Amino acid sequence: MKIFSVFSVFPILLTLFVFTACSNGIEGFQTSDRMLSLTTFNAKMTDDLAFKVKRFKKMKSVMAENSSDILCIQDLYGDKVLDEVRNMLKNSYGYDYALYAKTSNEDEDLEFTEAQTIPASCTMEDLSPIISCVMTNCSDYDAACIVQNCWQSFLELSGECRNCMLGNGIEAIANGNYQEILETCMQDTRIPAKKLEYEFSGNSGILLASKLPMSDKTPVKLRSYGRMRTAVAATVEKDGIGKIQVICTALSPLSETEYDGFGESWEDEQMTQIEQILAIPVKEDVVQRVILGDFDGNISAGSIREHNPGPVALLEENGWYDPYFDVNYKEDIDCTLCSDNPFVSDETHDAVPDHIFFMNKDGYEFSSSRIFLNEFVEFNDKEMTKTRYSVSDHYGITTTMTVE
Repeated sequence: MKIFSVFSVFPILLTLFVFTACSNGIEGFQTSDRMLSLTTFNAKMTDDLAFKVKRFKKMKSVMAENSSDILCIQDLYGDKVLDEVRNMLKNSYGYDYALYAKTSNEDEDLEFTEAQTIPASCTMEDLSPIISCVMTNCSDYDAACIVQNCWQSFLELSGECRNCMLGNGIEAIANGNYQEILETCMQDTRIPAKKLEYEFSGNSGILLASKLPMSDKTPVKLRSYGRMRTAVAATVEKDGIGKIQVICTALSPLSETEYDGFGESWEDEQMTQIEQILAIPVKEDVVQRVILGDFDGNISAGSIREHNPGPVALLEENGWYDPYFDVNYKEDIDCTLCSDNPFVSDETHDAVPDHIFFMNKDGYEFSSSRIFLNEFVEFNDKEMTKTRYSVSDHYGITTTMTVE
């Protein structure tokens, strides 16, 4: 039997001790130094959802579930709401640093729509055959005469011109409005430039809160219609990771409201907003970039159907990575806009409009989960009823990034 002296064992024990002491760190950094946690949550603090006052009071208990380094909250409309949430986070949860974009309908730098000239629906060349036919056959503009003798000429018009001429029906022409209709359909329409007015006095409802000091703060107004949309960016730093740029935002949602903004449609506006976000400047010493918030859509992955994938797809095309969607085929993905939420219609398909994107994937490990699954009951003693509600129609997502 071979016997080890205490002097020969001591170096081995010392080596084991040093190895064990450093097993949770890299180059002297503990695991916590190499980790950054981020949470996104659309609080929907608007009158669009019922129980706004009660939901706001419940936010404090809901926020207790979260201990992330970075918190991005959307739809906190009104300066008072933003300030109250900011103070709550600072006083109760250690978020000493916060950023949101102060906007107002009186701001001088709010953009104007461009003046537009819409070409006339019809030209003289289009209408000459009809004018000749009506003048020759139907001098009294009788509807029956026009239909009988000149209907083929109307059918040969382009769709836009025909719709203009017959917009009020053939009876309008017969009732003596023939000349007026001709002038209207042959006249360009000029839409002058206008300064857009935004709901909530131009407030964007975006709050970026951090337990780490912020630098390079960059609020960006996004081209938007109806409600002002912004992205707020800042740089935070952890010794075991380096500098990280964080961008908190919420895109304009697709809406059934008629679009009258800067782009061609709500979809076009969303894509423009993504391009503006991607153009936010970043310094060379930043080692990771994160974009988080409400993107009003998702690609198809796992158990989640595709829903308005354009904005998310554009980010992925530019190299951004969403670990929440990094799953195997048909693997379950928890929705954040869910049919079982009391505020969501049963007909709504489960979706994930909330995302946390990272620019760099290599060299990091990621872990994502859904949070803020809070439901409450409102009792009405007088009517002997109870109503289920949640803090929001969205749930949240938390992602932890760790340096490998």
